[in-house]
Amino acid sequence: MARSDKRASLDPHDVAEHAGSWVGRVPVSAFERLAPLIGKPDAEVEVELTFEPDGNGLVRVSGVVCVDAVLECQRCLEDVSQKIVADLDLRLTVSEKKLTELMPALDVMVIDAGPIPIVEIVEDDLIMSIPARVCATELDCPNAPRALSLGADVDEDDTSRPFAGLRALKNLNREEC
Repeated sequence: MARSDKRASLDPHDVAEHAGSWVGRVPVSAFERLAPLIGKPDAEVEVELTFEPDGNGLVRVSGVVCVDAVLECQRCLEDVSQKIVADLDLRLTVSEKKLTELMPALDVMVIDAGPIPIVEIVEDDLIMSIPARVCATELDCPNAPRALSLGADVDEDDTSRPFAGLRALKNLNREEC
């Protein structure tokens, strides 16, 4: 049974020494930057993390974080329910020097020594996992206006040609030259 804890925190170094894990739920309201983006203030973020030492003397954090969200489709502007899933595989360090050494090859986060909130570990990855497009493709948008849907016929008479007058101006300018 997963626990729900807004203030969940742990010392990653202590947990990694025992190859431990943290499984639980954190209310979306605990995520200052994520909460306004997902449209469900009462949702809970499901977290499954494992902590272990890596070969560089850092703490390796791996796992999965997910939340059910309501996102706005940028094509039809309708709300669409979607599950946001973030796979984590990052290293924690207290040294800025280690960050610059390892950053191109590994995902590294600089933390303060001692306990840190679970929210701090997972929030960035969740935000980066929010899709740019809610519908799989713009052509398959279930809420798209009918005339713009793939395969819909549009009568030629129903369309306007807003730039038709530009052709006449363009041709007029050529005659003057």
